[in-house]
Amino acid sequence: MRLVLTLVMAALLGAVAIWHDPSATSVAAQSRRPAGTVHNGDAFRFNKVAEGVYHAIGTGALQVVGNSAVIVNDDDVMIVDDHVSPAAAWVLLEEVKKLTPKPVRYVVNTHFHFDHAHGNQVFGPDVEIIGHEFTRQMLLGGKSEAMPLFQNYLNGLPGTVEGLRKRVEAETAPEAKAKLRAQLQAAEQNAAAQKEFRAVPPNVTLRTEMTLFRGSREIQLRFLGRGHTGGDVVVFLPRERIVMTGDFLTSGLSNLSDSYPDEWVASLDALKKLPFDTVLPGHGEAFTDKAKIDYFQAWLRDVWTEVGQLKKQGVSFEEAAKRVDLTRHKGNIPAIQGPGVPAIGAQRIYELMDASR
Repeated sequence: MRLVLTLVMAALLGAVAIWHDPSATSVAAQSRRPAGTVHNGDAFRFNKVAEGVYHAIGTGALQVVGNSAVIVNDDDVMIVDDHVSPAAAWVLLEEVKKLTPKPVRYVVNTHFHFDHAHGNQVFGPDVEIIGHEFTRQMLLGGKSEAMPLFQNYLNGLPGTVEGLRKRVEAETAPEAKAKLRAQLQAAEQNAAAQKEFRAVPPNVTLRTEMTLFRGSREIQLRFLGRGHTGGDVVVFLPRERIVMTGDFLTSGLSNLSDSYPDEWVASLDALKKLPFDTVLPGHGEAFTDKAKIDYFQAWLRDVWTEVGQLKKQGVSFEEAAKRVDLTRHKGNIPAIQGPGVPAIGAQRIYELMDASR
């Protein structure tokens, strides 16, 4: 009997792990204002989707890049994804106070990418940051910071700021100049915020699923298979029939830089089995049209096949990225503007195909 109990406890701990991480207890508390928070007006609009459930989308007053969601429970609050910087997360917390005085006790990282998990450091030790085991591993030891997606973003910031400065100087129309100045301020504040960033991993992890009961609300966290990354988590509210998908499913296209396109289609099939009506994506507006999943799956199949065919022909990934033509999907996915895919996506497909040999 003791052996059985020991094995059961080991299995449970393998499914959900709680990490008392020194880095998690030494992070800045919510009361400290980080650099890069200066902005005019509201940084977020909170679209109410159900009672106590909001989709938070940036207004452009501050650079936040991705969306988040706010779940107000009986006694506490859960935040799903905390944006591109400690500054963006700090401002989100300030603006959430307009919705409720209840404390934030939970944060979910749907995946490790910088625009969804780089606000973790503003939360104090009383906040449980939940993510997949893979997400924790990527946010440990600088792994996520070294990824090309984040490095390309960082390296592009100085050019973005300089370009906006020149446009402000050249613009003569007062209204247009004011808009450019606001964009410049947001870009400069973001550059300042990135200098204070420090990766903080989830202190609670899951492998397949976890359910939280917060008063009258049931919150399910599911890993449905590899897709956008190796550790995408969706947040499902069964009573409200709402699912929060991060970049596992957006309103348009998700980048492929760390993806598994050959597995993603099946993982999305698992998503379809959940009884939801509304999707709150990591980018774009909320939607109810489940056909978007089919459209994205069709695109994933074709990008894998066509890039793979060019690889077999000996074409470089850079050239393949230019030549692949998926414009036939434009009717269903308006984000497609013309032939080609980002080179970082084609490179990822080449890497996966090489690894499978």
